[in-house]
Amino acid sequence: MNRKIRRQKTENRKQPFCLRRLKPTATHCSLLIAHCFLSLTLTLLLTSPGWTGGGGSYDKGSEMVLIPEGGFLMGSKENDGRIGVDLGVDELPQREVYLKAFYIDKYEVTVGAYRKFAKAPSGDYRKFAKGETSSPSILLIGGLTGERARMKKMRVPIADDDFPMSDVSYMEAEAYCKSMGKRLPTEEEWEKAARGTDGRIWPWGNKFKTGMANTLESKENGTIQSGSFPTDVSPYDVYDMAGNLMEWTSSWYEPYPGSKIERPQFGKEYKVIKGGTWSAPSIPFSRAAHRHPVRPTENNHSHRYGFRCAKDAG
Repeated sequence: MNRKIRRQKTENRKQPFCLRRLKPTATHCSLLIAHCFLSLTLTLLLTSPGWTGGGGSYDKGSEMVLIPEGGFLMGSKENDGRIGVDLGVDELPQREVYLKAFYIDKYEVTVGAYRKFAKAPSGDYRKFAKGETSSPSILLIGGLTGERARMKKMRVPIADDDFPMSDVSYMEAEAYCKSMGKRLPTEEEWEKAARGTDGRIWPWGNKFKTGMANTLESKENGTIQSGSFPTDVSPYDVYDMAGNLMEWTSSWYEPYPGSKIERPQFGKEYKVIKGGTWSAPSIPFSRAAHRHPVRPTENNHSHRYGFRCAKDAG
């Protein structure tokens, strides 16, 4: 497969002098660390197109696809175990679901699109807030107002504009979509956009082969540019629904109609996350029917979580 991929590997970047191996005194260490932090911050502010207001198109993070009105097969069949996995019982029974027409983002929301949102003139986003994050390539920004005020801090990644936005909480994803006049997709909408109407297991069909999507088997060791895998595309021309990042939906984690199973996560406490990720195996996580419960709290974010938006067609 001829693909030019730029991986986001912060650990391989050339380190500034202040982080190279030295044998300084304790005082020197403190001064060097402070100097390094200030230098890095200034460099980011001066060179990142997301922070300077410089040129650049973020259309790839907002292009939408129309999913037509009609029914589709949702969930899994019990005999789908032939693909070599013990299917989650929360995907049973498979049933037909009818949906009105809607739009969904063709790609996962990109870093460039999210940076543009973070810079919107509704707060002081040049004020850096102190705090811990799950990734060394994330900056925290304070001074939030409007939809973002309840989040207190916003994470903005140090990454190329065409990479998918990761390490995002449910609240951040919801706020972004609302700011664009959109919303998060429901679990049903997401699954139909991923598999079409014929009940296929993956976006491309019923057979899995390594290298079809950015999952653990592909050994990319991180996210890659949105749309880099031409095979990870749904019948509706929606990309990266089997790999790159798992994605938030607006749906609560509930049992399917007719299901007899019980799980402590069922109810109004966990949201459903869908799709595969670069850090998890394709089987079972990249299947369109797979569902994963995650609490939608402010601090519940991960380098495996991303999102895309949807909106009504009518």
